[in-house]
Amino acid sequence: MRLPRRRWLWVLAPLAVALVGLGWWKAVVVEIDTRRELAELHERAQQLEEANRALEREVRALRNEREARARAARETLDVAAPGEVLVIVAKPTPTKGAQ
Repeated sequence: MRLPRRRWLWVLAPLAVALVGLGWWKAVVVEIDTRRELAELHERAQQLEEANRALEREVRALRNEREARARAARETLDVAAPGEVLVIVAKPTPTKGAQ
């Protein structure tokens, strides 16, 4: 059985519209995801910049301040300077009933 040309148009036109709509919807979903990911990346970049500034301040202090170097050495080696009290807190061990 052969359909007349106009009937082909009535069959193909809705199919074409559906395909265009599906493509548009997928593009919208991808754009929303991309915008969300971009916002997350901007936030992460801001956090990294803040951390970088803090590290730069720490490096400057370690280069220029004797007390900062002494404090860093004590923290790294777990020792105390004369007159300081060193408190070591043991890590808690889980018990059988703990979750």
